[in-house]
Amino acid sequence: MQYQKMTKSTGKIALIVFLQLIISLGCAVQTSGVADSITTTEPMSLISFGTLDSEQEINKLVSFLNKIENPKQLQLECDKQSIAKSCYYYASYYDLILKDYKESYDYYKKAYNLGIKQAGYFVGVFQINYSGIFDVDKRLSIDESIHYLEQAFKAGSPDATRILMMTYRDLKLNRIDYDKSEYYNKIAIKQEVKHSRYLLAYLYTNDIKDKSKIDKSIKLYEEDLMIEQNWQSALALMNIYLDPEEYGAKPKPNLVKTLAYAYVSSDLRKGQDVGEFNNVDTRFAKAMQTELSPETLKKAKAMYFELMAKMGKERTNLYNAIPKDD
Repeated sequence: MQYQKMTKSTGKIALIVFLQLIISLGCAVQTSGVADSITTTEPMSLISFGTLDSEQEINKLVSFLNKIENPKQLQLECDKQSIAKSCYYYASYYDLILKDYKESYDYYKKAYNLGIKQAGYFVGVFQINYSGIFDVDKRLSIDESIHYLEQAFKAGSPDATRILMMTYRDLKLNRIDYDKSEYYNKIAIKQEVKHSRYLLAYLYTNDIKDKSKIDKSIKLYEEDLMIEQNWQSALALMNIYLDPEEYGAKPKPNLVKTLAYAYVSSDLRKGQDVGEFNNVDTRFAKAMQTELSPETLKKAKAMYFELMAKMGKERTNLYNAIPKDD
């Protein structure tokens, strides 16, 4: 299930979901008439869905869940024995395997009430992003949802950090507070939340429009590009160097950097169609072949190759956009 719904790109970034946090909740209890808990030998792993290293952990959890022959045993352990770990795994089973989000929500909430405070992330994000799946009597207000997210954040959930930083900049939620958004965003960077450097730079350049932070924004975009190979940071840098005055940068327009970042953005995007974005990087790169001098084109091409080499990427999509060597 894609939880990261409240991000922005050139419009909005699709919210995506990932980091491993290990907590010990003790061994599952065994009672007469009930077999050993399915989770007795499984360490309690609360994965995150939006960090740099979460994909492997998600795959491990899905593999574990797929091996469960009788998930109803987890439900029994949760309902009858109040085993928090069983509540969490049962919720995960219905969430990730069966895609039954109403059932999974109820058991994430039980896991939260039994002490797994990081499960508050699921309570909050389901309510904010998927309120339509709940009956009226089960819907929470935005402030109640934020409370669950804050508890998950305090327990160390990077996903809760991400949702909080986006909640406080989302106009539709009517809780705009850029200071809080910046606060959570800076923590998200430390937690290695995906694209958190890009999102902080975007907050400065597009939401707050703070021209005094342009140097910091450029640095954040550059770091995000090198660390995460995010085409959106390349596109942002392309726009800054095309019209630096608009963003508060001192230098005059730098067409070498503008074109080089257009090449990089188009290359990393790999032809992906992104709605209103409309392939502006590729179209700009091609248009400049007849507008710029051969020397400028040559320098832009060299910078493009240098940037791709630093990222460990190879030239892939711009054979027609980049001028050929003579």
